Amino acid sequence: MANQADIADIIKAIQADVTTIVRGEVELAKAELVPQAKSVGIGAGLLGGAGYFAMNGIALLFLGLSALIGHFFATGLGWEPLLAAFMGLLIMGVVMFAIAGVLALIARNKVAAAKGPQATVAQGQRSIEAVKDAVERGRSDAEAEAEARKEARRHAPSITSGNPGPGFVAPRG
Repeated sequence: MANQADIADIIKAIQADVTTIVRGEVELAKAELVPQAKSVGIGAGLLGGAGYFAMNGIALLFLGLSALIGHFFATGLGWEPLLAAFMGLLIMGVVMFAIAGVLALIARNKVAAAKGPQATVAQGQRSIEAVKDAVERGRSDAEAEAEARKEARRHAPSITSGNPGPGFVAPRG
């Protein structure tokens, strides 16, 4: 029974150690990711504001370019003003879609290149290895202790076997 109690205590200690390690890993992940997330959030907000104003400016530029193209079709080729304006807008729309496609491809590559919390992952791997090593050492220590107890029982004096062991003096009476 004492052996099972010792093993139960060892298991409880291992569970407490694993819980402490996991909590430490979670805290490390938080410490690593929270400042990055705040920085990314602020940057994204500012980028959104800049993007809004840039999109309005680009829209005005593209409308001006489409008007210029339409003017070329109306005066240079003698087209009707409405058809020339439509062609100017159509050409600028195609140019805008082409630019959007190129930007989307660049953005996809940038997002795919993002890395996760590398220090946390590395620390987690080291912790897993440490726990595996501790469990293996505990198992081998428990097996060695069990073997030592068996060996001690085998060499211990026994009343029932008729071999009282060295130094035993039978009572006289």
